[in-house]
This record gives sequence, structure tokens and C-alpha cells, in this order.
Amino acid sequence: MQVKIFKSEEVVYEGEAAKVTVPAQNGEMTVLPHHISIVTNLQRGRLIVFKNDGEKFQTEIGGGVCSFSDDCVSVLAE
Repeated sequence: MQVKIFKSEEVVYEGEAAKVTVPAQNGEMTVLPHHISIVTNLQRGRLIVFKNDGEKFQTEIGGGVCSFSDDCVSVLAE
């Protein structure tokens, strides 16, 4: 699935991923390919992108919004 993470109007990550874990408002949530479409508020915490090659991209966020649709995760983070 495709992942795009934006912070302060700049792209901090863009690429393919096997899964993405976000600090959702009601607790940690993991999005997998072909997940049902969803939009959720994010809280302060760690966002983790698990890349297809086994590597991870991690970043701390102060909140934001995450959406998943058409096999694409988009995060607008603070």
C-alpha cells in the first residue's frame, strides 16, 4: 500500500509499506493493505511505517489526522 506522511506542510515519508501503526485517539491502530476505508484523529505518540523490505520508518507526532482509502494511507501530523 502507498503511504504519505505530511508534517508542517512538508512530506516526511512517501513510499510503499506492508503496514502502518498510528497513535489513534482511542489507542494504537495498525492499518494493513486492503483495510476498510477509515478516517481517525491522532494523538501524541509514535507513528511507525513497516516497509516491504522489513525496515521501519518511525517519527514522533503531536497529533493529527489519518485516512485510509483505495490502498493509500495519508497522515497530516503536527
